[in-house]
Amino acid sequence: MMLADLDLDAAKEERRQQARVNAAFLLCAVIGLLCYLPFDYWLIEPRWQLFWAGRLGSIGLIVACLLWQHGHPERSEMAVLISALGTGLFLAGGAAWIDETEVFFFWNVSTALALFVLVPVATVWHWRKMVLLNGFVATAYLLCFLLWSPFSFFTLGQYGGIFLLVGLLISPLLSQVRYFNFTRAATLRMELTKRNAELSITYERLAQQHQELMQLANFDTMTGLPNRRRGMAFLKGSLANCQQEMRSPLSLMLIDVDHLKPVNDTLGHAAGDQLICAVARALESIIGKGEMACRMGGDEFLVVLPGASQRACRARAEALCQALAEQRLAADPERTITASIGTLTYAPWSDARVDMDTLIQRVDSEMYHNKRRVRGARREAAKREEAPRGASGAASEYPEGDDWPSLDDF
Repeated sequence: MMLADLDLDAAKEERRQQARVNAAFLLCAVIGLLCYLPFDYWLIEPRWQLFWAGRLGSIGLIVACLLWQHGHPERSEMAVLISALGTGLFLAGGAAWIDETEVFFFWNVSTALALFVLVPVATVWHWRKMVLLNGFVATAYLLCFLLWSPFSFFTLGQYGGIFLLVGLLISPLLSQVRYFNFTRAATLRMELTKRNAELSITYERLAQQHQELMQLANFDTMTGLPNRRRGMAFLKGSLANCQQEMRSPLSLMLIDVDHLKPVNDTLGHAAGDQLICAVARALESIIGKGEMACRMGGDEFLVVLPGASQRACRARAEALCQALAEQRLAADPERTITASIGTLTYAPWSDARVDMDTLIQRVDSEMYHNKRRVRGARREAAKREEAPRGASGAASEYPEGDDWPSLDDF
């Protein structure tokens, strides 16, 4: 639809351009006719009033045609034809009223140049209209010459008649060449516009696809957070800056979501996805400018805090725990969302130089140490709660040695 609109717009623009060219020629014709007024007065002194009347009449006709075609590009060729017919009639009649050979020669040469060279070369119209003009001018010229001219046909041939004849013959060819070149150029402009539009559409489509690919390559589809690839790239750059500047620490937080497997098993994977997204929203709420939280995969998230001290990193972990406590699952609003968090602060001026993988291993070990510590605390609390029931003969919910879910359940 867009390219079809371009075709229509290009056709309209071609007509408007043709109308502008033809209107410019008609304005030039008005100026040219005005410039010949002194010629009429000085060289055709006995009849200069008659020539002025004819010349001013031609000018009035051209101005009327200009006003008639204004705002209507489709009238352009007809306006040129009417103006040329009127001017041709004046020039044909004027040639018959001249009785001096030098002036007669000048008039015939001027007529040939104006009607049979300038009109087909400077205007844009079909050669058939040029043939129509030539036939009308030739007929009017011969009639006026036979009725009023004091010269013979032999004198006419000597004083400009050859120029008129040659102009009559070549003007349709000149008109066709001009018309063909104009329409060809307009067609090429239209094709270029269409190709530019197609390229623009293709570029926009490729840019959109590139954006989608970049989104898929750098961001997690479910949570919208940066993925492992983007997170590792950010960590690598942050570590390089930290080791180069030697002025500020680099802190990491590794988060493992608790109870994801039981949620998937009991409430369904949709609820598990909600749990992952709830943790992602909590992470987004504690991340500041120049920091990044990314999803490492599964139930693990990594937070990179350039310039954060150990105290600031632990405060951020506490803020995350509070943000998680405020999150709720739609499938189980009563369930409290928790996560195991490992923190690590690297100070390049005091710690040994390490690489990115070493930092990940260290914070991963810290996270699992905290997970085991919390699990042990929960196990002891559960034993203390079940001790009174055991004394009354109540059996434990889990068999001995397997009274708490495994670490993989968290």
